[in-house]
Amino acid sequence: MIGAMTMEQTQTTPEDWITKLIRDYQDTITRGAFEGIYQLDEKGLNTVMEGMARTCAHAFVKLYDIAEDLDLDSFLAKMTAGGTSKIHIQRDGNTILWDEQHEGQCMCPFIRRNVIPLKPSLCVCALHWLRMLIEPHVDKPVRVEMLDSVAQGSQNCVFRITIED
Repeated sequence: MIGAMTMEQTQTTPEDWITKLIRDYQDTITRGAFEGIYQLDEKGLNTVMEGMARTCAHAFVKLYDIAEDLDLDSFLAKMTAGGTSKIHIQRDGNTILWDEQHEGQCMCPFIRRNVIPLKPSLCVCALHWLRMLIEPHVDKPVRVEMLDSVAQGSQNCVFRITIED
């Protein structure tokens, strides 16, 4: 591999080109894994996407310093004030309409970096991700439904969230 590097690449710090080489390798493996994931039946896809959402939600909460002890209204206010996209939230009791303003761009880091193709089945991850973000702030089960998504050709991703009694 080193022989394939250009003179410019070898003059940068070794960590720079090694980091890029490793990232490209990881992206290739991830792309290949998703070729198989996208072919799973509904149950298998749900299991994989739930695991992926758990990891992503954990990283998101850490990145944006979202305290687990926030009440629901404080959490919703924090989500509208910052994050990866502009979010419009309407709450009516135990029902929340969550509208992420994406301007036609999926927010999944794998999509943003062109690692995997965008397919509607990826939205299963978003359903779990959103549920996992909200449940700690209500201490009750949460059901999330996708009403619209970028993967379906929309400009935004819109969810209906129901807090179960």
